[in-house]
Amino acid sequence: MKVTALKPGYFGKLREPGDEFDVPDGAKASWFAPASAAQYAPRINRAPKPDRNPRGSDEKSGGDLV
Repeated sequence: MKVTALKPGYFGKLREPGDEFDVPDGAKASWFAPASAAQYAPRINRAPKPDRNPRGSDEKSGGDLV
């Protein structure tokens, strides 16, 4: 069965997201999906979440100390 890697993984060799390769029928792993279903698989966002308040909030920084 032809599958597409969704995340980096190893199946005989290192596979990268988007790689298409063959596996025995019935093989399952969290990092690949059948090629026909891979286009509908959820995308994984690996970007780090930005710090919402890089200067610190009043709650954490002590606020106005006067």
